[in-house]
Amino acid sequence: MSNKYIVFSDVDETLIRFKSMITFMDYFLYKTPYAKRPEAEEKRKEFQAINEANTPTADRAALNRRFYAMFAGIPQKELQEAAKTWMNEVMARGDLFVPSAYSEQQEHKKRGAELVLVSGSFHDILGPICDYVGADRLICSELEVKDGVYTGVLLQQVIGDGKWDAISRYIDGRGIKLDSCFAYGDHVSDLCFMEKVGNPVVVGDSSAMLKVAKERNWRVLAAH
Repeated sequence: MSNKYIVFSDVDETLIRFKSMITFMDYFLYKTPYAKRPEAEEKRKEFQAINEANTPTADRAALNRRFYAMFAGIPQKELQEAAKTWMNEVMARGDLFVPSAYSEQQEHKKRGAELVLVSGSFHDILGPICDYVGADRLICSELEVKDGVYTGVLLQQVIGDGKWDAISRYIDGRGIKLDSCFAYGDHVSDLCFMEKVGNPVVVGDSSAMLKVAKERNWRVLAAH
């Protein structure tokens, strides 16, 4: 296979076992020095409210914006350092990656493929993961930072159809042959980019995704 192909992969519950934003914020708001600050209590209340509102019928884009608005006032450097510590702890437990997806994507890297991670999470959380897996690019949400502090403003949202929109901008003009590319995802929100490539791979046991895989003869990888 040519080394010109790209492997696009969702991150949460596809490459890694959990939702990075939720798991990290649970750590940041409860287990770091920031958790002792007065303002952390209000953010914990909002975090709990967002989790309770995250139902199957919820507006995922609106909840995503609400989640990132919660970052307003948090120093970027402090959060970045906390993310590194958190990731080191997760890595030490040895339960970060979905083995099947991780191993396949590493094989693609060995063959010369470009690995592009696509996520509604953001770089300051996912950076350590990208470095570990050798990702060539991270297409993700982007948060505004002023004077070293998050403002809570979401500059780029990469969920749902926004994933394909961001990927389209990334590959525009590069002459990429999508029929030769791979895409990994676990949720129906990943279909927007999975259905564009020649080699889509469903990860996990979502009934909706398994139905699509069966109808379209897509490969399926177990998430355990």
